[in-house]
Amino acid sequence: MAAMMLPVTSSCSSSRHNTRDLSPSEVFTVTDDDIANETLRINRALQGEWKYNGPSVGMSGRNMLSGIAKPIAKSKLKKKLKNAFKQIGLDKARPQFEFDADGSCSVKMFGMGLKGTYNYNPTTEKISFKWHGVPLSANLRRDGKKLHLTFDADKLLKLLSLMGRFSDSSAIKALSTLLDNYEDVMVGFELKK
Repeated sequence: MAAMMLPVTSSCSSSRHNTRDLSPSEVFTVTDDDIANETLRINRALQGEWKYNGPSVGMSGRNMLSGIAKPIAKSKLKKKLKNAFKQIGLDKARPQFEFDADGSCSVKMFGMGLKGTYNYNPTTEKISFKWHGVPLSANLRRDGKKLHLTFDADKLLKLLSLMGRFSDSSAIKALSTLLDNYEDVMVGFELKK
């Protein structure tokens, strides 16, 4: 009987060597290569050209609305924002964002382009841009085949100013006045490939 158990034990132990368990130090050690590979995987999901499909509105966690009131308020604000974007020509400018897997990006609108870099964290749905050394952060949420890129109002105005079109425009001042009336609201673009 002992002779029959020996081959089984021997077989298990050779199998254990082929599919050995990772030690805790191997599991919890994250290398620069691990981070680079994960960043590349995440960036590939965003890769491509995303075109303006309409305004997008988000509300931060501090906003007091909840339940059914939140989507109703967002819908109302989206209509106001659509009119404001139309007044300043954003509907005709057709903003486009292009993301590359290497972390570079560009934005085009009003016949102008701006190149920069980005870093996206899908867990927090936060994206950080850097255009001409100017940092800018936003929320980025994927919804099927759409991206919702929303900024704090002042950061959206900063992006529009970076595009050079609106630095002294009365239209941007009107948009600024509209957005100043809404606390804890994120505004931006719904984008489609």
